[in-house]
Amino acid sequence: MKALAKTKNGFGAELVDLPTPRPGEGELLVKVGACGICGSDLHLYQWELGADRMVSRLPFVMGHEPGGEIAEVGPGVSNFKPGDRVALDPFGNCGRCGPCRAGRFHLCSSPTTLSGALAEYTIAPVGNSHKVPPSMSFELASLLEPFGTGLHAVEQSSLKAGDSAVIEGPGPIGFSIAIAARALGVSSIVITGLPSDSGRLALARELGFTTVTAQEEGWTRRVRDHLPSEGADALFDACGEIDSPRELLKRGGELIGVGWPARDIASSELRALFFHGVKWINSRVRTPETWRRAIALVASGTIDLMPMVTHRYELARGIDAFELLRERKGVKALILPHG
Repeated sequence: MKALAKTKNGFGAELVDLPTPRPGEGELLVKVGACGICGSDLHLYQWELGADRMVSRLPFVMGHEPGGEIAEVGPGVSNFKPGDRVALDPFGNCGRCGPCRAGRFHLCSSPTTLSGALAEYTIAPVGNSHKVPPSMSFELASLLEPFGTGLHAVEQSSLKAGDSAVIEGPGPIGFSIAIAARALGVSSIVITGLPSDSGRLALARELGFTTVTAQEEGWTRRVRDHLPSEGADALFDACGEIDSPRELLKRGGELIGVGWPARDIASSELRALFFHGVKWINSRVRTPETWRRAIALVASGTIDLMPMVTHRYELARGIDAFELLRERKGVKALILPHG
C-alpha cells in the first residue's frame, strides 16, 4: 500500500510502499477514506517544537485524523464488523493507569495508538475506534477528531451561554473551538490571526465570526471593542503563542492552552497573569464522552464542519498539501488515499 511516512530525522516526508497490515487481537484494519493534516503533523514534517521526541519511532507513517470503513476485524472483536464506518482517535486509553481510573482518559499514561493514517489502510485498536452513521461521508468523519479537540477545550472551560471568548489561531482547531462555543451559546466570539492568516480570517467572517488581525497597532483594543467592558470570560490559545491574555481576559478569566507551546513565557508575563487571577487550563485531545457528543452534534446537523475543508489531495500529492499549509494557505487539507 502507499503511505506518507517520516523516514528520517529532519525536514520533510516521503511517499513509500508498505505491505498492507493485518489486524491483531482487538484491532481493526480500516480502509482510509479521508485523512486530515493536523498542525502537529506539520510540526513533525518541519521537525520542530519538540518533534525530535519521535526519533525512536522512525520510520513511521504520518496522519491521525482518518475517517474510513472497516475492511477486516482481528481476533476477539465483537462490536465492529467489516463495512462499518468509523472515525478514529489517535489516542486510546489503557483503562488501568491512575488518570484512566480517575476517568481522565485523555491523560492516559499508556495510550493505544493508530499505525498512521496518511495511508491506504491503517490499524486501529477498538478503543480508538468510533462508529459513525452509514450516511456520514468519510470526509466529515475525518473532521470529528479535530472538532473533538475543539469541543473538549470548550468543555474544559467554564463557559456558559451568553459568555464571551477570544480564540487565537484561525486553523482547524481554532475553527472547531469557535463552532463548539457557538453551539453552546457563547454570544461574543472573536478569532484572531496573523497578517499571513488573511484567507483563514476571511473564511471565519464568512462563517459569521468576528475577526481581528493580531500584531497590528491597537489590535488588542479592537478585540476588546467586541467584548464586554471587563474583557473575555475565556481565551483559547490554539496557536501556542499565548499572545496578550492579560489585556484580553477579564480578571479571573480562563486561559485554555490547546496548541503546542511555541514560545517561552517570561517570568514577568507569568506574574502579570498571576496578579490578574487568570486560571490556566491545559486541554489535550479528547475523551470517549467528547466523541459521543461530537458525533451526535455532527450527525444531527446541529453544526456543519465541511466549510473548514478548503483543499483535497490524492495521496501521491501529499507533500503538496504540507507545503500549502506551510504557507498558511487554506484551513483544512484532506488526503483522499483512494481518490
